[in-house]
Amino acid sequence: MIAATLAGSCGDGGMEAGEQTTEADSGSGSGPATTSVITPGTTYQRTIVFIETSGDSAQLAPWDFQNRVEADSVHRSVRGWLARAGQWRLFMEDEWATVATRAPWRIVPRGPARLVVGLEDVLEEIYYREGVRDLSLTLGRTVTEWSGQRGSTYRILEGALRLADVETEGLVLDAFAVRATENAGSAELGVLIGDERLQLVFTNLEEPGRHRVWARRDTLDFFWPEVELTWEETRGFERARRGVPVLWHIESEDGMLSGSFESVSSHVQALSGPGAILPVLAAYEIAGRINIGEEEVAVKGFLRHFQR
Repeated sequence: MIAATLAGSCGDGGMEAGEQTTEADSGSGSGPATTSVITPGTTYQRTIVFIETSGDSAQLAPWDFQNRVEADSVHRSVRGWLARAGQWRLFMEDEWATVATRAPWRIVPRGPARLVVGLEDVLEEIYYREGVRDLSLTLGRTVTEWSGQRGSTYRILEGALRLADVETEGLVLDAFAVRATENAGSAELGVLIGDERLQLVFTNLEEPGRHRVWARRDTLDFFWPEVELTWEETRGFERARRGVPVLWHIESEDGMLSGSFESVSSHVQALSGPGAILPVLAAYEIAGRINIGEEEVAVKGFLRHFQR
C-alpha cells in the first residue's frame, strides 16, 4: 500500500476506528495519545535516521519533518540529507502551509518524497525519486522502544538504505517529539551506536534545557531523566554570526553515564530570522567514547542540532 502522506508518530494513539480522513489529514502512523486539545504553537517533530557504522566513516540518511500548529493552518517543513565518506548533501528542503486539521502531527507528501505503509498505518519505507535520483529507506523489526512526554516516542529499528541498486543494512532511529513551546536556546537529538550491543538516544526536544537519555546495553534498558550535556568546544559559523558546537561532554547525575563525542563531519545551515544573529540547523556525524558503569564503549552516530 503506497500512501500519499508522510506520517506523524508510529507510537500509541492515533485515529479512532472508522474515522474518515481528507487529503489534508490522511496518512500513516499515529500521533500523541492525548489529542483533545491542540493549541497554536504546538510543534510535532519526527526525525528518521538511517545509520551504518561498520566502516571508518558512518553512512547516514536523516529525514526531518516538523509541523507547527498556527491559529488556522499548519506550517510544515521537510528536509532530507545524505552523508557518505564524510561528505554531506541536503537533497531535499521545503516549507509550506496547509489548512488546519484534526491530526496536525501527520505529515503530508511534498514533491518527490513518498512512503509505503503497512497494516495499522505502520511506516515501512520512505523513498525519494527525482529524475535519475533514487533513494529509499526501509524500516524493519523494532529493536527497542522508549516513551517520553506528551506521547513522544523513540524507537531503534533494523533497516536498509538503497541508493540506486546498492543496498546497505544498518539501524534506524525513528523519533517523534511533541513540544508545547518554542525552544528559547538550543535543541538537540542524538543517537549513538556501539559494537552492536549499545544503542543510546539523548534529547531535549520535549523540554528546552532538560536532556534525557535512554539506552539499551545487551538486554538491559537504562533511563536518565536529568543529564548534563555541555559544549566543550565550538567553532564560528559566520553565515549565522554565531558559534556551533563540535565537541560535547555528557554526564548523568548518578555518575553511571559519562563520555565525550565530537563532530566527524557535518552539514550546517543558517535559517531565516528577524535579527542579525540567525537560527542554525545542523546535522552531524559524531564519534566518541561512552561509559556506562565501569564499561567504556566506542560509539558512532548522528546528532541533530538547532539554535534559535
